[in-house]
Amino acid sequence: MSRNHIPTDGIMIPAPSALKGLARLLKRFGCNRRGAVAIIFALCLIPLCLAGGAAIDLGRAYLVKSRLGYALDAAGLAVGAATTNDEDELAVIMQSFFDANYPAAELGVPVVPTLVLTDSEVSLYATADVDTTLMNVVGINSLTVSAETLIIRETKGLEVALVLDNTGSMGTFKMNDLKDASGIFLDILFGDDDENDLLKVAVVPFSGSVNVGSDFDSEFLNRDFDNNDWEPADWGGCVMARGGRRDRNDAAPNTNNRRWAGYLWPSTSNDPDRGENNWPPVSSFKGPNEDCPVPVLPLTSVKADVEGRIDDMFSDGITHINIGLVWGWRVLSSKAPFTEGVGYNNEEFNKAIVLMTDGENFFSRSSFGAYGYLEDGNLGTTSSSAAITELNSRTATVCTNIKNKGIIIYTITFKVNSDTVQSLMENCATDPSKYFNSPDSSTLETTFRAIGRELSNLRIGG
Repeated sequence: MSRNHIPTDGIMIPAPSALKGLARLLKRFGCNRRGAVAIIFALCLIPLCLAGGAAIDLGRAYLVKSRLGYALDAAGLAVGAATTNDEDELAVIMQSFFDANYPAAELGVPVVPTLVLTDSEVSLYATADVDTTLMNVVGINSLTVSAETLIIRETKGLEVALVLDNTGSMGTFKMNDLKDASGIFLDILFGDDDENDLLKVAVVPFSGSVNVGSDFDSEFLNRDFDNNDWEPADWGGCVMARGGRRDRNDAAPNTNNRRWAGYLWPSTSNDPDRGENNWPPVSSFKGPNEDCPVPVLPLTSVKADVEGRIDDMFSDGITHINIGLVWGWRVLSSKAPFTEGVGYNNEEFNKAIVLMTDGENFFSRSSFGAYGYLEDGNLGTTSSSAAITELNSRTATVCTNIKNKGIIIYTITFKVNSDTVQSLMENCATDPSKYFNSPDSSTLETTFRAIGRELSNLRIGG
């Protein structure tokens, strides 16, 4: 048995000699000044624990930030690759990819990411709250981390020609409806931009002819007339159709007989059967320029210029859809007389025509247009019905020729009940989904809005 312990019912009690040794030890501890180290250590232990806890909590926060950034990058890439420019649709795509890459069960509770869309950039931002484990001892219950990503979208250029019916049947009300719908279309295309180098829009108002502008280059105009013969008026800019199938293509003139002749409606004061355009005197739009619409606006990147030309439009004259359509093609072409368009093989640009009409092709004995008078036989007939059939045929040919160049055609009929023109326009469109029949102004606005969005989407990686 040990000399230093006395057994008592299985409990070991220190022996008297051992107690004396313990007393001496306690006395030395009380007199030892080195005990200050223990106190300092105890005081330092608190911040050391907090620092360790902070390291653990911050590590968790960095892990969440990393996961949050990965999910946001995945969502941004998906949005950037989407062929839509509709913010609601893009928001759905963003959320779907974000959720797939950051499941709800993951550490950290994220908020719904936000999306900011510009013409060529997609900016995404998100935050997440991370509950702390040790830092909550000092009142820090959670940490908020954030992540953001910027995606540059591939944006293609777009050239679009608005070929718009300005004929007499449009009247005041339908013309105003067309202007309003066109404004919506432009707002969608241009967005917040007043000018965009990758977006060019032309306006081609048409009736029985098209106005190329009174300053039309003489190189392209067979100016075999003297303005003094038409006093007090002057040539207003409308041109006749060229012969030899040149009214169905975008070929540039290269000889005198391939130039355009000026449209100058003869005075019918001595022959009232040829039309009600007796002059002089010239008043309002009467005179040699009767039924001549406002001039074509060549491709421009300035929104205000497009809006101004559309606002100037008025209704007058007969309907030659093929004439408007072929000039819509010419303003998109890089060939003379309009050379603002890029070449057909330029992969950085898409080209499109939006054609709107409120009626059928028309030609009668009293009519005058790009083919002159019906009795002149410039359509190969002096029969009104046969001439209209020929105009429809030429319209179909122009449509085919344009589509063969890779130009997208959208067609719109506005308050049209004729099966003939509806069928003609549906067949003219690039595909049936790009033909729209609009029986009223509300539907016309919806149509222009839909086409505007589709063309905007086409610019994003289209």
